[in-house]
Formats: sequence, structure tokens, C-alpha cells
Amino acid sequence: MSGDRFSDSTPDLTRLRTYHADLAAYADIRLVTLSDGAERGVRVLELRSGGGLELEVVVDRGFDLGRLAINGVTVSWHCANGYRAPWLLNPSSDNGQGFLRANNGFLSTCGFDHIRQPETDLLADQGVYPNEEMDYPLHGHGAHLPARLISYGFEEDAEHPYLWCEGEIVQTMQFHGTLKLRRRIEVPLGGTEISMHDRVVNRGPTTMSHMMLYHFNIGHPLVAKGSQIDLPNAQHVWGQPDPLVAFPEPQLDQKNGLSVFAMDKDDRDREAGICTVSNPENGLELALRFQQETLPFFQLLRMTGQGTYGIGLEPCTAGKRSRSAAHVANEMGFLKPGEHRDYQLDISLKSKALTRSESA
Repeated sequence: MSGDRFSDSTPDLTRLRTYHADLAAYADIRLVTLSDGAERGVRVLELRSGGGLELEVVVDRGFDLGRLAINGVTVSWHCANGYRAPWLLNPSSDNGQGFLRANNGFLSTCGFDHIRQPETDLLADQGVYPNEEMDYPLHGHGAHLPARLISYGFEEDAEHPYLWCEGEIVQTMQFHGTLKLRRRIEVPLGGTEISMHDRVVNRGPTTMSHMMLYHFNIGHPLVAKGSQIDLPNAQHVWGQPDPLVAFPEPQLDQKNGLSVFAMDKDDRDREAGICTVSNPENGLELALRFQQETLPFFQLLRMTGQGTYGIGLEPCTAGKRSRSAAHVANEMGFLKPGEHRDYQLDISLKSKALTRSESA
């Protein structure tokens, strides 16, 4: 993939090298280990693009994305959970709501076998034990698992240089199958874009249910009174009324509004769905692009309460509220042994402020 998906934001490398013998002074990726509180022992990759974009990849929490910032301004959503170590988390606790004790930062990947609220479902379709039941916690068994760090680096000699990292997460249970997610993240040198490619493979001997939901979380100051949400070519399927109206100021009562959209199947002119959140007051804008073929639904979470204030952008594989409804509507995915499914997501940021690449 290697930089081909990005606009040409590459700075003048010859000029840069007259100032920096090592481009790590301008852009870099490094591995650090957190050492305090509930985050103790968690590995994090810190990326600086040189164009004003800063990104954390939380290796030991699903290879998910932590802090995201542009020109020093954090746009990701954060809460008191921090990057809680996965060995302190039981996803089945709190009546299956344990996910909420770890959710924090720009992305929590949900799946790989279930999304949305906790449920119990039969495993008959998976050929394990006839009529055996499985309990599925909120957002599935794959969320927040520690990853194996495969590699990371800074590709200086490519036509369009970029930072990159790869990780692998395995969701497995003896007698109940194995799903493996391989993730590659790329950030162009001097740019304000992120490209993420996932491949989920069934490495076990039995067919397994497969569902994915990408829980992208953005907060203040991108999200503020008057922030706008644009989701073209999508049909509102269920949820709160008027989910795309301008965002309100933080409310005294904690209110969370959830809505689901179906992407337009007849929209032949677009290779990808897109959702944009913009703040006209400060000029911040985030655009999320995703493949409609593999992520045909989009879930929108509006959190308007004081202290819990932000927007969740959540492209996903199914639009129904429950597993049984997904079965009936043929929205439940399955992977046979050896089968895989690919997901491509791209994020771009804009800011009024002058970027470092423009000033280089």
C-alpha cells in the first residue's frame, strides 16, 4: 500500500536534510511503555508526521488508536479510564458491560464475533456443539485484547515517505474457534492523514460468526456547540430523531443518543462512504472514509452530557439491534476456516492553523 492512498503532502526532503541529519527531529515513530496506575505495562507507539499530526497506537489494547492531535490540539475523546491494561479488564463483568471500563481514545475496535449490547446466542451455525449457547459481552470478545507488535518504522526512501506499524490480535477459545486480525497503519511524512487496513482471518477448524464495528471517538474542541455532522448518501434506519442536527453545548443531564444508518446501495459513483465532523468556529475538521461494501452500516453516537461529551463515528457490518435480527436479515457475517475479510479506513484532519509542512 505504502503511501499510494495519500495526497502528495511530502515536504522537500533535500531541504529538510540540510537542517536535520536525522529526520527523527522532524517526524518519528517510537515505542514507549507506560509505567503508572491502571496503564502500567501498556506499550504505546507514538507517531509524529512532521505535518502537525500526532497519533498514539495502543499496542496492548487492540492496536487501537489513542490520542489524536493536529498542531498540538487533541481532537480524540478521552475519559478517566486511561489506557487500562487488558489484564485488568473482564469484558463479561458488569452484566457484560466491561468494555466501558476500558473504552478511551480515538478508536476502540469492536468484534470480531459480536457488536452492540451483550447477548446469548446458539453456536449451532458454527458447527461446534449442537445447540450450545455462547455469551457475548458488549462489542464482542475481540475488543481491547493485547496485540503482538509485528513491526514498525519510518520508510524514508519511498517515493512518498511514510511512518508505519503492524500488529496482530488473536481472539480464540479452545473448542470455539480462532479469529486473527492483522492491522497495518500508515501516516505520510508531512501529512495529516491516517490509513488503516485490517484483515480478519478464520484460523480455526470451524465456521465462526463475524461482525465488526469501528468505534471512532472525537471530542472537544472539534466537538462543541454548533459542530456539524455530514453523512451523505445514507438512510436513517433507527434511533433518535434528527441525529445529524448541529451539536448542542454540554447538557446538565447525561444523555446519549444512538442512531444507525444504511449506506446507499445504489450509490455507484462513490468507492467509499464518508462522514465528516467540522467545527465552523475554530476550523477543525475530521473526515472518516470507509468501504461501503464491507461496512454497509454506520452507527452514530451523540454524547451530550457534561463530562461525557463527544461524538462516536462507527462504521459497522450490521444494522440490526440484536444477533437474532441480524440472522433474519442476513446481516450476520460468517467466516469459514481459512476465509478472510478486509477492511480499509482512512482519516484526514484539517485545521486553520499553518501546518509544519507548509512552513518547512
